[in-house]
Amino acid sequence: MILNVYGKKYNIENSERKNKKFKAKVGDSFIHFGDSNATIKPGTPKGDSYCARSLGIPNKPGLTANEFSRAMWGCKGKRSYK
Repeated sequence: MILNVYGKKYNIENSERKNKKFKAKVGDSFIHFGDSNATIKPGTPKGDSYCARSLGIPNKPGLTANEFSRAMWGCKGKRSYK
């Protein structure tokens, strides 16, 4: 699967970590993200709830797992879109 984050495309694969669902290669390292038990449903009230909660997470410089997760949920502000 290809995911567009801030205008750049990243190849998303299944993560081998115990509690993470996906991973993306950024430079020489991987960012593991997504709860292994969660089902992603963009464009639903569940998605809107996730986007509103995750909007308040402060981001560090560079790409973070939160930014990849928000892209998977289709977040734009506090709303989730398909």
